Amino acid sequence: MTLQSSLKVDTSIKGIILLTLPISMAKLIPELNYLFNAAFLGHLGSRELALAGITGVYYLIFSAIGYGLNNALLAIMSRRAGENNRNEIFSTLWHGLILAVMLALMFIVMTRLFVYPIMIWAGVDAESALIAGGFLNIRIIGLLFLYSLQMQNAFLISLQQTRFLVLIALVQSGVNLFLDYTMIFGHWGFPEMGFNGAAVASVISECIGMCTVMFIIYSLDIKKRYQITPVFSIAFKKLKLVFTQGFPLMSQLAISTASWWVFFILVSKNYTFEEQAVSQSMRNLFGLGGVFSWAFGSSANTIISNLIGQGRQNEIFKIIKKLSIISTSGMAIFVLILNIFPALFLDLFGQEKGFISAGLGPLRVVSAAMLILCIGVIWLNAVVATGKTKIVFWIEFWGIVVYLIYIWMVIESLKLSLSVAWMSEWVYWILLFSLSFVYLRFGRWRDDLSYSS
Repeated sequence: MTLQSSLKVDTSIKGIILLTLPISMAKLIPELNYLFNAAFLGHLGSRELALAGITGVYYLIFSAIGYGLNNALLAIMSRRAGENNRNEIFSTLWHGLILAVMLALMFIVMTRLFVYPIMIWAGVDAESALIAGGFLNIRIIGLLFLYSLQMQNAFLISLQQTRFLVLIALVQSGVNLFLDYTMIFGHWGFPEMGFNGAAVASVISECIGMCTVMFIIYSLDIKKRYQITPVFSIAFKKLKLVFTQGFPLMSQLAISTASWWVFFILVSKNYTFEEQAVSQSMRNLFGLGGVFSWAFGSSANTIISNLIGQGRQNEIFKIIKKLSIISTSGMAIFVLILNIFPALFLDLFGQEKGFISAGLGPLRVVSAAMLILCIGVIWLNAVVATGKTKIVFWIEFWGIVVYLIYIWMVIESLKLSLSVAWMSEWVYWILLFSLSFVYLRFGRWRDDLSYSS
C-alpha cells in the first residue's frame, strides 16, 4: 500500500520559512538577471537604459496578467490541497494552461499590430518608438513560455515542492545571463545584436525554463507519489471557474502595471535621459527588493487557502502577523545595507558620476516603499486566498485611481522632483494595505468560502 504525501501546510515559523525561502530565491534569481540585463544595456548608452524601462514595463503588463492567473490557480489548487481533493489540483493546472496559451496568442497578435502606434501616442519620439517596437515584437513571443512556466510553478507551490523553483530559476537565469552577454555585445562567436539581443536572450531562456519545470513535474511521478491522476480532457465548467477567479486578478495586475507604464511614460516626457535612467535603475531595485515581499505574498496565498480548505480560517490573522514580522525584518536588513552603501548598487549601471548623486534621493524613497510593500502585499494576498477576487479588483482599482492622480499632479502638473514622483509607491501600497485590512477585519468574506467546480 502506498502512503499518501500530506498536503496540509506547516504553519510554524520554520514551516513558513521553508515554504517561502525557495520561492524568494526563485524570484530573486530572475530579478538579479534583469538587473544585469539593465546593466549590460546601460553600457550601450543612456537612451538604451531609458528604453529598457519603457519596454520592460510594457512586457511586465502582460507578465502581470499571467501572474494574476497564477495567483488564482494557486489559491484554487492550495484550497484543493487543504481539502485533500487531489485530482482537482492537476485539473485546475490543465485548464489554467489552456487559458494561458489562448491569452498569450492574443497578446502577441495585439503587440505586433499596435505597439508602434501605442508608443507614438504615448509621446515616445519616432526613433525610440521604432527601436522599442522592434524589441517588443521579439520579446512578446516569450509570453507563451512564461505563462506555462508560471502556471506549473503554482502547481509545485500548491504541493509544497518549492525547492524545485530555485533549480528552475537558476537554469533559466543562467541561460539568460549567458545569452545577454554574448548576444548584446557579440562575444564568443555570437552575432552582435545590441538592444534586440536582450529580447532574443529572454525568449530563449523562458523557453528553457518552461522545459525545465515540465521535466521536474514529470520526474515527480505525481500519480504514484501524490495519487494524482492527470486527466487532459476539457471541462468548460472548470475552465469557467479558472477564468472567473482569474479575470479580476488578471485585470487588477494588468491595470496596476499599466499605471506603472504611464509613470515611465510621464518620466520620459518630463525628465532628462539621466533621470530616466535613474528611474529604470529604481525599477530594478524595487523588483529586486520586492521578490522577498512577493514571495511572502505567495506564501500567504498558499497557507491561508490551505487552512481554509481544512476549515481553520480562525488562524488567518495569526498567520498574517507571523508572515509580516518575518518579511519586514529581512527587508529592514537589506534596506539598511543599501542605504549605507548606495554606490554599490548605482555603480552597476555604468553611467557617468552624476548618475549616483541623481539616484540617491529616489533610492531613499524606494527603500522606504519596499518596507511598506512587505506589509501591503501580504494583506492583499490574504484577501486573494479567501477567493474574493472581485474585492481584490476593487481594492486595486481605487489604489490605481489615487496613484494615477498623484503621478499626474506631481510629474505633469507640478513638475516636482523625481524623488517626489517615486513617493507614489508609498501612496499606492499604504492604500492597498488599508483597504485589505479593513475588508479582512470587518468584511463578510467568511459567509461563502466555497469554490464551485
